[in-house]
Order: sequence, then structure tokens, then C-alpha cells
Amino acid sequence: MTGGDAVWWTGGLDPRRPRPLAVVVTGALGRPERHLPLLKRLVRRGHAVVATSPPTAAHHSGLPLSRLIDRFAPLAVTARTCVIGFDLGGIPALAAASGDERIRVTQVVGTPVARLFDEPELLLSLPTPNLDALVRATGAPRRELLPEALGGFALRAETLYPLPGLVRVAYTADDPLTPPQDLALLKLALARSEFRAFPGRGDGTAPAGRPLRRWLVEGARTGPRRAPR
Repeated sequence: MTGGDAVWWTGGLDPRRPRPLAVVVTGALGRPERHLPLLKRLVRRGHAVVATSPPTAAHHSGLPLSRLIDRFAPLAVTARTCVIGFDLGGIPALAAASGDERIRVTQVVGTPVARLFDEPELLLSLPTPNLDALVRATGAPRRELLPEALGGFALRAETLYPLPGLVRVAYTADDPLTPPQDLALLKLALARSEFRAFPGRGDGTAPAGRPLRRWLVEGARTGPRRAPR
């Protein structure tokens, strides 16, 4: 597949014994291979797992993820899908869950929602390695053009409000990608949500490591189809 749903790892897919599908959208920051322990643990815990690349500027909506779920429907139980998104990968995860009721649980880790995309000076103040990673992920010609490349990524309350399933949010207090304003927007707009603040490591990065993996695997349990308003 191309664009925002390029599959780079699968496990636990079996048409004879289909398992609940877990889709992991790896982030723009860090090598995707660092998520292999999580992917393998999800398989051991009874999931069919598909890992995809982070979105590009042209593929940040939820549509590619819904098409990916369609693609793996013969091999997994897609009516009970969990989607996990890391940093930019959380944006198509949330967008897809807003319009696709097969997604029962959405988990995002260090995912920016709106403020970073609405304030170019804030975006360009990120550490240089982060900016370079975002340039590679989005295809922006250079750092200075990142605000233009990422302008369409921002999620609004009207997208989040219809989301029927459970959303679990992992963050660290010192991560510049998840400012308090974004967390407040999620708490206000989502019908069902859980927030987990992980201890920061003093370097302004998102949660990582075994405690996060345990939390994500536990949260991959499927929840109710629709939340009451």
C-alpha cells in the first residue's frame, strides 16, 4: 500500500482463527523498529497486528486507515479493532476512529492535536532532531516550510466529538508535542477518554519503555461500540 498506510510489519494474521485486529501507526520521531517489542507482545496476547508507517502531509486523514482495515478483514476480526498511534501517527488514528465504528479503542502516545499546527513559531521551536524527523516524515522541502506542510493535520472538536469509542492518551508533562491546551481539548471533546501521565525523562520526549507497553497492551481490550452522550 502507498502513502499513509504503508504496512511494514504483520503478525498473528490467520483466516482460520481470526483474532481482533490491532493497527499500530508508528510515529515520525524515532526508528519504527523500536516498537517491535510492543508488536510482538500484542500478538502473544491474542491480537492480529498490522504496523504502518507514519502519515505524510497528503495522507493524514483517517481514510487510509479505514481502507487498511478493509484490506485485512479476511484475516482478522476487524469489528473489534484497536488502533495505536505514536506522535503524528495518532492523528489519522483519531480521525479514522471518528468515522469508523469498527475501531473500538484508540490509543495515542505523545500525539499533538492542534496548538503545534496552529502556531508556526511553536512548531519551529522544537529541537532540531525533531524538526528534521518531521521534515522526513512529511516531505517538506525544509524546516521553515513545516508549518505549511503540517497545517492540515490539526484536529478540531467537531472531528473529535462524534468519536464513539474509548480514547486513551499517554503523555509526559515536559513533551512539547503535547501541550496542556491539546490535552484540555481532548478532555472536553471526547465522550470516553482515559489519560495517563508517564514520568518524564528530562529530555522532553514522549512516554516509552516497558510501563508504556504494558499500558498499551492492557488498553487494547475492545470496549463498547458506542458511548452515550
